[in-house]
Amino acid sequence: MGPGPDKTRRSQKTSNPLQAGIRNFLATQPPEFLSAHGLSSTSDGQDASLPKRFTVYPPLLLLPVNAFTAPPAWAALFQSLTEDQRQKLYECIAASFRSQGVTHIAVNAPIELTGPGGTANRMRSPTGLTPLLGDFGPVPSLSSEEDLQQPSPEDFDRALWARAVQNGGIVQTWAPLYTMFSRGNVTEKARILGLGSRFDGLDGENLGDFSVVDMYAGIGYFVFSYLKRGVGRVWGFEINPWSVEGLRRGCVENGWPCRIVRLRDDGGSVDVEGGLEELVDDILRNESRVVVFHGDNRFAARILASIHPLLEARNAWFPIRHVNLGLLPTSEPSWNPAYVLIDRRFVNWVHVHENVDVKAIEAKRDYVVRRFKELAEDHGERPDVVCHHVEQVKTYAPGVMHCVFDITVDFPRETDPKPDSER
Repeated sequence: MGPGPDKTRRSQKTSNPLQAGIRNFLATQPPEFLSAHGLSSTSDGQDASLPKRFTVYPPLLLLPVNAFTAPPAWAALFQSLTEDQRQKLYECIAASFRSQGVTHIAVNAPIELTGPGGTANRMRSPTGLTPLLGDFGPVPSLSSEEDLQQPSPEDFDRALWARAVQNGGIVQTWAPLYTMFSRGNVTEKARILGLGSRFDGLDGENLGDFSVVDMYAGIGYFVFSYLKRGVGRVWGFEINPWSVEGLRRGCVENGWPCRIVRLRDDGGSVDVEGGLEELVDDILRNESRVVVFHGDNRFAARILASIHPLLEARNAWFPIRHVNLGLLPTSEPSWNPAYVLIDRRFVNWVHVHENVDVKAIEAKRDYVVRRFKELAEDHGERPDVVCHHVEQVKTYAPGVMHCVFDITVDFPRETDPKPDSER
């Protein structure tokens, strides 16, 4: 004997926890208040009148930007609520997600490419995030990058940290009020892992014998995929201290030894007592597979050129064979440092992330190849530069595609590579 009509209705009513939480709140309101907005406290086929989209990143429930502005009847009711009623609503919603570990709620919005005053949002700070329930930590001032540059250990401890698990158990963690998480990058992470479409350069190689440089490490989006794939070491550069801390925490959860290094203001030296020699000792002593420099990637070539001979002398240098350039809308400012970094003794891969008009993908492919050839000429070199694949990762905006251009830079073997000091 199947369930009766009442049981069926309750099952439908609770199938979407966001709508169930809203219904639980509506059940506390007077019937005449609800009917004035064309709603009732029961489902009765009215769930189309309530928002349904959400994402859970424990302990955070993230709602889309239109969660309280559509559909129209729901939006009108929400606008009429007092602040106390709204807090009761948020509490009811959180209670509906309790089994998923939710204690905090926020409304999301796209990451703005510019900050206050029209300055570039280089740190990709989540300026559109609106906390609704729970303590997310001190609200940062986003008037300038300096306001985010020097968080203390206490600031990190006070912040809310969310987490996601993707691609076979890789954990990523971040502070939603201070840095972003891009769910849409999951396919590119899988591609690096060999789980998606083609990703040349990582097959048939002894991956533990070479290293990767991620010029925009973030919270470890692609760093972690390279590590799980088995590369010997990843060197990362990142300017947002909150992203660096998220990467560090993610490394701890995933079990990868990590070393965080702050670059001094001149960019060319490390903020480590004892300098580079002490840093190298520490990397080897702790078997760090991840070394992340908190600073501008403009200095990447200089820093790694200084570290190279110290590790080489101890038979612990892994040649740089891949460089990842994961900044949108364009990574072009880092193309020259990336070119300088790669090892002239091997075929090298550079993975160039760009936002591209869907009608101009082939033209952008030609442009990337041409620009790397021009960079080579600027350095007095003539390597073979080829784009082997263009991965269309996701739609970034209407008519705009996030693409990754996989190019090789192959130097003639008869030409002795220049020493790092001369590059």
